[in-house]
Amino acid sequence: MKTHTPTPSVTGPGEFDTSQMLATIQRIVGFGVRRPGYAQSLAVEQWLEAAWQEAGLTEVRQEPVPVNCWEPARTALTSADGALEVPCFPIPYTAWSPAAGLEAPAAFVGSGSADDFKGVELRGRIAVLEARFTELTGAALKRGASFVRDAGQTIPDGSLHAANWLIRNFPAYYEAQRRGAVGFIGLLVDSPTDGCEFFVPYDGGLKGLPAVWVGREHAARVRDLARTGQRLQLTSLGKVGVVESHNIVGVVPGAGRDAKGENESIVVTCHHDAPFASAVEDASGLSVLLALARDFGAAPRRLRRDLVFIAASGHFHGGVGNRVFVERHTGGFLQRTVAAFGIEHIGEEAEPDGRGGYRLTGRPEVRALFFDGSRRFAGLLEAAAVRHNLNRVICADAYAFGSEPPCDSAPFFTAGIPSACHISGPLYLFDPHDTVDKVRAVDLPVVAGFFAEAIRSADALTAAELAEGMKRPRGSPPAPPPAWFQPPPRS
Repeated sequence: MKTHTPTPSVTGPGEFDTSQMLATIQRIVGFGVRRPGYAQSLAVEQWLEAAWQEAGLTEVRQEPVPVNCWEPARTALTSADGALEVPCFPIPYTAWSPAAGLEAPAAFVGSGSADDFKGVELRGRIAVLEARFTELTGAALKRGASFVRDAGQTIPDGSLHAANWLIRNFPAYYEAQRRGAVGFIGLLVDSPTDGCEFFVPYDGGLKGLPAVWVGREHAARVRDLARTGQRLQLTSLGKVGVVESHNIVGVVPGAGRDAKGENESIVVTCHHDAPFASAVEDASGLSVLLALARDFGAAPRRLRRDLVFIAASGHFHGGVGNRVFVERHTGGFLQRTVAAFGIEHIGEEAEPDGRGGYRLTGRPEVRALFFDGSRRFAGLLEAAAVRHNLNRVICADAYAFGSEPPCDSAPFFTAGIPSACHISGPLYLFDPHDTVDKVRAVDLPVVAGFFAEAIRSADALTAAELAEGMKRPRGSPPAPPPAWFQPPPRS
């Protein structure tokens, strides 16, 4: 497999250095696991605040975002006699077991349908479920798209791969709890690779049953034990508490500020937390965000509008960072915000290698550019995509998958602000295989250049020109939670 080796370059305004952007990614990855509220995540916040200041941004500040800091310490799954030990990983935001673990008979509930639950006694037992992923298709992304750029005609209408961020039968966890189960095991039978380390769901809601994921390679053995009611010992220990994380905000003031210092604004955002020491998710997006901050912060000619940069917290807590930001500023400067841009995941496409791991295809992962705005706004995005050769991109309907787009900047969309978010969903985003080699290095300056042009072009349009014909204009009713961020049901 060929790799893209960046060469150092001297950059001017509007030019972006691949080596510098990769160094940013390596620095962020070096902090370690960046889950919401972790010490490593808080350290990244401090680093980003200093980076905003070094880039010449003003009004740099931390804005608090309370999160449940859920930190596992020890996880184990064995047969009751200790003869069998199965590798496992705690399902995010689930409860801890007793210190000595919990021992109980297992009960198999299939895929968790109503028929699967019939006749299965769960009270006092550990429920075992085959977790099922949703499929992501090219046709679903293309339906209602403003434009598609696919030079090699490599984006199929059929299945792209599993949408492993959306486990369609996870509600069976709550049904098992309702029926009196004392623990839960999810079998990752739809996973494209071996392994149990999988940070989904990431809604941030604390759950009532101790629970673990088991990799596909061990699923048959655990399924057989559950079908025969064998006793298992499940241990899941850790700590949890509310921690004050932060959105890191900085501003490049525009030339249009009035005597009171007020101005229209454009927002650019990316989240800074991650499930592991993740490179694509979303150190890659942060590298673009920081490159743009440096570019606009040093530009001799300012935009007319303020440019507001947000490194958001809590994506892996139900996207809470930008939700809190929008709620906090709805009655303030967001009333004068004319556009919002989200940046996530500049990644290599990966597929199963047939041996339990991944192999890279050499292509960029298919990218969605989720969008709600005017035809003129869509037109300037397409022009920028053409100029910067942004390929394998679908400018997709923001609401193709539900009440909000599946991206961290969704709260700006549902607040009625004309918005576009670049995001891709490679298979490795939620496991520790998201390493620096998965970053599409050659595309880092491409994506940065695309956004730099799109921001400058949007600044030339009026607020009305950007917003005309939006599907969800300002003043729309609040959006219900999407399927991937459903909070636990109230008891």
